[in-house]
Amino acid sequence: MPARLSIFPLCLLLWLSGAVSAQGDPERESLAAQASNLLSYIAVDYADSVREGEVRDQCLYEQQRRNLARVLELVRQLPDRPGRAALERSVLELDGAIAEKRDAVQVRRRANAAADRVAQLYQLQRSPARMLPAAGEARALYQKRCAACHGARGEGGAQGPALDDAARMASFSLYDIYNTLDPIADSVHSAAVDRDLSSRQRWALAVTVAHLAVAGAEPPAAELAERYPALVGLPGMATARPVELPRDGAAALLWWRGNPDRVRALEHPLARVDGLLQLAEAAYRAGDSTTAYYRVMLAYRRGYLPRRAALQQRDPPLAAQLAGHWESLREGILGNAPEARVMAAFQQLRAGLVKARTRLEPVADDRPLHFWAALLFATALGLGLVLWLGLRRSRR
Repeated sequence: MPARLSIFPLCLLLWLSGAVSAQGDPERESLAAQASNLLSYIAVDYADSVREGEVRDQCLYEQQRRNLARVLELVRQLPDRPGRAALERSVLELDGAIAEKRDAVQVRRRANAAADRVAQLYQLQRSPARMLPAAGEARALYQKRCAACHGARGEGGAQGPALDDAARMASFSLYDIYNTLDPIADSVHSAAVDRDLSSRQRWALAVTVAHLAVAGAEPPAAELAERYPALVGLPGMATARPVELPRDGAAALLWWRGNPDRVRALEHPLARVDGLLQLAEAAYRAGDSTTAYYRVMLAYRRGYLPRRAALQQRDPPLAAQLAGHWESLREGILGNAPEARVMAAFQQLRAGLVKARTRLEPVADDRPLHFWAALLFATALGLGLVLWLGLRRSRR
């Protein structure tokens, strides 16, 4: 990597002082976050209001119809861009499915798909750039602000649903939980609960809530991290919903997201790099070049740089190629290059990192295999010699 990347703090400071970057639109983010939040509530609660084509809870059913009408209103207020018409159609189709009291799984998937489409189309920040905090970080905050309604251990009460119900919590992503703690997205909680919380505190509370559903549960087998590598790190851990995964993956994600500090050892270092680059790419698409550059450099310094020497030893040409990709992306963002060029640089870098991850996999030690193969060969040779001598003696 060229030496210029090693002076990142000074370079970033100079750039920030002289560059004007397009920041996210707070009003747009508020409308999109509200729509996403309401859709996630519909996805989770519809099964309690309708079963086998019959309304079982009229009040809840009517609330969901009102929520969906509000979602449609919010979507129509969002800035027009390619994809918004399709988003509106998907919301109307969801409205029709609820009006016809269709199967709960179908409605849940439609609602979650619409929520994800809102987030992607309007570039909602659904994952923190830094590591998720441990569940214990917000335990005192939970007891102070949440326990009165949800119970000290998440058992629920007259004023709030249970949070220790793994089946129900599996329908939420960690971001969905975070979103319920954001006053610009959710009006359910009072100002005393979430108005003054920082983003870090909201993520910490989301992890604490996620932990309640798996408190006392045994950790999943480590081999599941190899089967579902995207779920042991960000952004996958924050955006995936366990209910949509196979049973073993769902159980593993429930535990991982409730214990992120105990999962970090399972995450490949370069997977974290790719996660940060995904966040950087999302920020760049949203017009926030400052945040995009910061996350690219965070990915380089915190994720790639510690592994660079090992890659250079294993595959020098690939290491040199990646150095060029990092520099190309950096210069593209700093130099206000055409968007197509910057997006191509993102894709080239991420593709190169996939190759690097493969090259950095542990090499199996085949020396024991060679030893046993040599021993078997020597044994076979010895037996052959004994048989040959035996045959010679018998002929005499």
